[in-house]
Amino acid sequence: MAHMIDETTGRAAIAYTGQTPWHGLGQALTPGATIEAWTREAGLDYTVLESPVLYNTPAATEPQAWPARKVLHRSDTGAPLAVVSHGYQTVQPRQVMDFFAELVGLGGFELETAGALSDGRRIWALASVGAAAPVVSTDLVKPYLLLGTSYDGTMATVCKFTTIRVVCNNTITAAVGGYSGGRVIAGEKEENLGYLKSAVRVLHSERFDPDAVRLQLGIVAGAWESFLIQSRQLATVSMGQEAADLFVTELLKPYHRTAHAISESRAYIRIMDLFNGQAIGGDLPGVAGTRWGMLNSVTELIDHERGRSNNTRVDSAWFGTGAVIKARAAELLSHA
Repeated sequence: MAHMIDETTGRAAIAYTGQTPWHGLGQALTPGATIEAWTREAGLDYTVLESPVLYNTPAATEPQAWPARKVLHRSDTGAPLAVVSHGYQTVQPRQVMDFFAELVGLGGFELETAGALSDGRRIWALASVGAAAPVVSTDLVKPYLLLGTSYDGTMATVCKFTTIRVVCNNTITAAVGGYSGGRVIAGEKEENLGYLKSAVRVLHSERFDPDAVRLQLGIVAGAWESFLIQSRQLATVSMGQEAADLFVTELLKPYHRTAHAISESRAYIRIMDLFNGQAIGGDLPGVAGTRWGMLNSVTELIDHERGRSNNTRVDSAWFGTGAVIKARAAELLSHA
C-alpha cells in the first residue's frame, strides 16, 4: 500500500465517493463535493512549474543553461518530476479537474475518483457516465470516462472510454478499441488509430484543448453500445481447453522472452487457472467456459495481480503494458 502514498506529502493521493476502492486508500468525499474539495483531497492542489536545466563546465565560471531541456517540478513541495524537452506542453492538475467539472455541470457525468501516481508524475480522474447494464444475467458492467496525463514524458494525455465490471472491479476497455484505439489530436492534424474511436490522445508536443476533446466525447455513447454488443457476443461463444490454450499462447507470444515454453510461464498458468474457475464472478451463469469469461480472466490478472505494487499495477492496467495486453486480448477474442 505504501506505493500509492505520495512520498512528497506523506498522504494517499486519492479521493473518491461511494464504495471504498479495492486498495483501501484515499479520502472519502460526499457526493456533490466541490471541484475545489476534489482537487485538494485527491492531492492535486499543486501547479507544475518549469525551470531551466543548469550544468557546470570548466569552460565557464557560472552554471550554463541547456536551452533544449527544462525541469518540471511541483509548486507545493518543490519535488522534481522530470527533465523534458523545451517544447513539452503540460496539462495542469487543475485543468484535468476543470475538464470533469464542466462535464458534471452539463449533466450525465459524476466524478467518482481522482488521484496521482508515482509522486505526482501521473495524474488521473474517473467519472461514471451512466447506469450499469448486464452482459449476461446478473453480470453487470458500468461505463466510465478516464482522463490521465503525465509529467515525465512517458504518456500522452489520454481521455478514454472504459467500463468496470461490478462483481470484481475489472476495468475492461479493450473490447471497444481501448488504449490502442482512438484519435491523436495534434494541432490541425487528426489521425485515426483504431477500428472504434473509444479514446482521444493529445501529444505533449501540442497544447491541450479541452473543448476539442469534449467535441470528441460523442464517441462515448457509441462506444458503450458497441462494448455491450461485443461483450454479449463473447458470452455466447463457448471456449474449450484447446481453444483457451491456443488463445493464451498467442496472447502472450509478443511478451515471452525465455527459452521455456509459454505454457510454463506464470502468466499462462495463472490465466488458465482463473479461466478454469478461480476468477471472481467466473461461476456466474453465461460466464464460465466462454470468451467473455476468458477476457475477464486476463483482465483480473492485469488489474489485480500483475505488478510489483498497487501503484505500478494501476498505472499499467490503465495506461501502460497492461492496458495494451487487455486490448490485444479483446481483439483476439473478438476476431478469432
